[in-house]
Amino acid sequence: MRRILQSLLFATVTLTAAEAWAWPTTPISGVNYAESEVQGYAWKDQGSGAWTKWNSVAYRDSNVGDLKIARRSATSASPSWSAWSLETIDNSANDVGRGASIAIDADGVEYVSYVDSTGERLKVARRVGGGAGNCFAGSNWDCDTLVFGGVTDQTAIGLTFDAATLQHTVHVIFVKEDAGVHDLWYARKIGTGSWTTAWIRETNNVWLAPDALAFTSGNLPRVAYGESLEGIRLSVFVGPAQGNWTTSTIDANGTGPASLAIRSFVQNIAYRSATGDLRFAERNIFTNSFVLSTVTNTGHDISLALDDDLDPHISFGTAGAAKRAVRKSGTWTIDTADASAAGYGTSIKIDTQPAIDRALVVHDDGFGHIKVSAE
Repeated sequence: MRRILQSLLFATVTLTAAEAWAWPTTPISGVNYAESEVQGYAWKDQGSGAWTKWNSVAYRDSNVGDLKIARRSATSASPSWSAWSLETIDNSANDVGRGASIAIDADGVEYVSYVDSTGERLKVARRVGGGAGNCFAGSNWDCDTLVFGGVTDQTAIGLTFDAATLQHTVHVIFVKEDAGVHDLWYARKIGTGSWTTAWIRETNNVWLAPDALAFTSGNLPRVAYGESLEGIRLSVFVGPAQGNWTTSTIDANGTGPASLAIRSFVQNIAYRSATGDLRFAERNIFTNSFVLSTVTNTGHDISLALDDDLDPHISFGTAGAAKRAVRKSGTWTIDTADASAAGYGTSIKIDTQPAIDRALVVHDDGFGHIKVSAE
């Protein structure tokens, strides 16, 4: 059902006056102590009309200090989402799983970057299944420790695939702190090779979102983030060495963290202004500069995704509700995903199957329960 929209006086933004019909929203059963939930989504076309899709939510269980995951899937033969299943990824410390970020490859294999607070270590877990993992006895996950010491609770992970070599590359952006100095770092693993790390740049205080990393059509990584005294920044890998990056300011009046989405020729960033507005930056392909605009005058816990039409969708929290802003034909509309006491830690993905794109907004209610609102 289409929601009743009321136009505001300023151009290109349309807001709902009172959203009486929020999206269907359900909690993930069995999750009672979630923190820092992050959402992944992947879809695979298997030919002849067959498809499979996956939706996973990684989170830290604050009751026991473990990193866990909830997952569900659907197929063309059974197109309704399955029930959520829960699994422990890593229980190796009393406080593991902060700063988590998740990526899913085209076969539904999940990768999660996170911080083990014991020793401030950066780790990446990959699901291998069959009880063959090394995270703990009988684990379904392999856990690699990439960096020992000084890693803050901020990571962003992403995957690229090389069709020529048939290899995935896992990319991780993370922050290290030493004596008050914050450095931005880049780690990667190509195929079955070893992890390598490289320094990107020294920063002031930095705010890095789990969905801050995205890739150009040439599989080149870019990362957006907030930096004190500088605003919203964008670091771009220029190669060929792993540590060769350039950094520019997108909005000196912005504050992080920022969410970055790249698809085809479209590159967008969502973030907050210093005064709390929900802001949007869009790269002009002719000038290679970013055009800045305000979506609405409030918003926190921001996440950005692009649909198949390259239209941007932004999830955010405000006044105890989880909301979604979407721009179609140049006009922003805002509707409520969940009007209950929610709107914290929002994450948005676009369900591209069935054919009509629909947004999935994951968020929490502030009491340890993860909720999923489906457009």
